[in-house]
Amino acid sequence: MRGKLYNRMAMVLLCMAIVLSACSSEKPADTAKKESTDTNLSAEGVLPISKEKVTVTITVPSSPYVLSWEYGKNELTTWLEDQTNVHIKWNFYPAADAKTKLNLELSSGGDLGDLIMGNFSLDNSSLATYGSQGIIRKMEDLIDKHGSNIKKMYTEYPNIKQATSAPDGHIYGLAQAGICYNCDRAMRFWVNKSFLKSLNMSVPTTTDELYQYLKAAKEKDPNGNGKKDEIGIVGSKTSWFAKADQFIMNAFTYQDANGLYVKDDKVIAAYTTPAWRDGIRYLNKLSKEGLIDQTSFTNDEAQLKQIVELNNGNNVAAVPSGGPHAFAANDATRLNYEIVPPLKGPGGFQTSYFNEFGVVGSYQFAIPANGKNADVVMKLVDFMYSKEAYLRSRYGVEGVNWEVPKGTLAANGEPAKFKLVGKDLWGEPQNAHWSGANSTWPPFGSDSREVLPDGKFDLEKVLYNAAKLYDKTAGKVSVPKFFFEPKTATRFNELKTEISKKLEADIADFIVGNRDIEKDWDKFQAELKNMGNDEYISIMQKEYDAKWKGSKK
Repeated sequence: MRGKLYNRMAMVLLCMAIVLSACSSEKPADTAKKESTDTNLSAEGVLPISKEKVTVTITVPSSPYVLSWEYGKNELTTWLEDQTNVHIKWNFYPAADAKTKLNLELSSGGDLGDLIMGNFSLDNSSLATYGSQGIIRKMEDLIDKHGSNIKKMYTEYPNIKQATSAPDGHIYGLAQAGICYNCDRAMRFWVNKSFLKSLNMSVPTTTDELYQYLKAAKEKDPNGNGKKDEIGIVGSKTSWFAKADQFIMNAFTYQDANGLYVKDDKVIAAYTTPAWRDGIRYLNKLSKEGLIDQTSFTNDEAQLKQIVELNNGNNVAAVPSGGPHAFAANDATRLNYEIVPPLKGPGGFQTSYFNEFGVVGSYQFAIPANGKNADVVMKLVDFMYSKEAYLRSRYGVEGVNWEVPKGTLAANGEPAKFKLVGKDLWGEPQNAHWSGANSTWPPFGSDSREVLPDGKFDLEKVLYNAAKLYDKTAGKVSVPKFFFEPKTATRFNELKTEISKKLEADIADFIVGNRDIEKDWDKFQAELKNMGNDEYISIMQKEYDAKWKGSKK
């Protein structure tokens, strides 16, 4: 018995030894593998990314402006691969239905490679949904390890990190930084300089002066062709801040493009206030007297330009727009329009639109959870957020497509930081870059470009000077970019879509007189209430209180 017991104990000890031996032999192998992977990668922010060539697959919308994306043919691809030692294999989606196909692949668990890049119109709702389901990878751990440039951007522009962090605290997508001084102050208005000269009038500064100018333009033949064919105001429902009501309403109330604003930490629907009603009254007066062209409510941008260019570009008295390039086709016509300062309304109210959250651009990068080489991908993406990578991504090759000038001024009045060599390749078929597919963090705005010679239409200088003028009365009242959890986002988007449709239709009807702002005001407010406007505001207020309260002080 004693011998059998010893034998059994010996067998047990032998098995334990074998197991321990196996475990000890596996551990060094795993450690060696991990150390090999880690040592193959460079330190944070150091190039090349990998000692050995690594291949990553990037899913991107195709572009008619990129002739080739391949190494040796595309300048940006070649430069990035040479700098990083990362080879890119491309997975193209047709641009026309890229968003639809992406959502289909995400929801079905399709192979999206190692990185999703470009303008797929990813929004907070889809990122929160796919992220919470584990389909898109959370990024904050990778950013912490490898995101030196991204972390700098978050420090300099905390709104970006706050606005793109999901309700669960994770980051599922990386957005571009929208560094554009004039873009954030783009709810502007322009008047015809030759009309002013012919009428011996000055640029309007009040709503009453604007009315007098428009009336004179309609009645006194300032273009001198012997006909009363001049148009007062003409706008567009689709062009850049070209809706007939947008700029003028700033003489009566705060509002953004959605008719909202924040005051004293409260989200307010301007279109429910007496001040907004007063603005509609004024616009209706202009319309009744034929001072607002009725096509303003149906024009697209091309139609707007056609109307402005009639009579050799001397046809329209005033245009609401972000800039002359968006409403006039020819430089001579663009030069003939002057910026109007923010108007004072009948009660002395005066403000100008300022989107302080404009720095939060569209999402450009997301990492599929089933992709490979996440560390390499994050290091590659972080490199794209560097200064040189951005400049090459936007303008092309230094010394070929752009260069740093010496001793010249920029459109913003400071020393110029770049000038184009030849034609800007943006919107042109080329092999210099990826046409914005990897837009990231510009080191400076486009107004840092060297000024053009006198006599030429210099868009950057015109827009910068206009924005600087508007900055004097800009209110810090814009609504943040909210990040709702998926169910709330679905309900919010439903409400926003329906309310936006109603506002667009009813604003036009009130202005042209199809609805009476006096008789139908209470009915209009009741209709909004029945559509869920109170819930719409409440959803935003709850998110504002949780994430943004006190941010405007």
